[in-house]
Amino acid sequence: MPVPKQVIENGAIFPLNRSKDSARVLYVSAIALKLAKSWQQTPQTIAAQLAETLQPLCYPDFAVKVAPAGIIEMELTDAGLAVWLQRLAQTNLPIPESRILSSVVCADRLFPIQYSHARCCSLLRMAHRDRIIAIAQPDVATAPQIWSLASPNPIPWIDEGDRLRLVHPAERRLISQLLTVLDNLSPPFEVNNREKPVNYFKLANSLSEAFQIFYSQCRIWGEVKIEQPKLAQARLGLILATQSLLRFILEDLLNALAPLEL
Repeated sequence: MPVPKQVIENGAIFPLNRSKDSARVLYVSAIALKLAKSWQQTPQTIAAQLAETLQPLCYPDFAVKVAPAGIIEMELTDAGLAVWLQRLAQTNLPIPESRILSSVVCADRLFPIQYSHARCCSLLRMAHRDRIIAIAQPDVATAPQIWSLASPNPIPWIDEGDRLRLVHPAERRLISQLLTVLDNLSPPFEVNNREKPVNYFKLANSLSEAFQIFYSQCRIWGEVKIEQPKLAQARLGLILATQSLLRFILEDLLNALAPLEL
């Protein structure tokens, strides 16, 4: 479920830009400012009208509101984020008929990304052996492209207060980077091409670095496993989503090996 860069309503296109705030998944549109002159209304009035139309269409995945100066804000809710993470963790990304492959990257430069992918797989297998999660096919020899979870399913992303469990800055940074990757993966699935080609290696490398920071700062075993088992499972779900996306970039866009172990 990639987050759209534009909303289409009754034939009108509302372009969206991602906010740089990694703590929130926020998209903004200045379409009301562009329409103010032709519509002969204030940007705030136009934005309010558009937001009123968009809100029922976007609920419950997005919360829509109007910021000062007539900027429309669409923020991915915790419920919407949980659905998105679940799909990313457990569903193969579609491979376009005409793939846009990246230029050849030196094997030495790919190694940190491949290591992160293999580390994700290792952590998932360890969690399976410790019975924190149950993977349908954990063996390296028979593992499919997507590590399917037998349990928990769905992953407990949301706590008892209907809030996302993943609130640590390193968790939010990794989630933000996952979204950044998906936002930039859209050209292969769209008819229109960008003026500037996407650097898939750079995207994968940034995701790999975000994962390494997350793993160094967010524990899964020890006290977390004993006292907060659902948080441990949610963090493993985040690892599963990361593994899925790293594998897709390595194999389908960089034409490289995504090793299950090193």
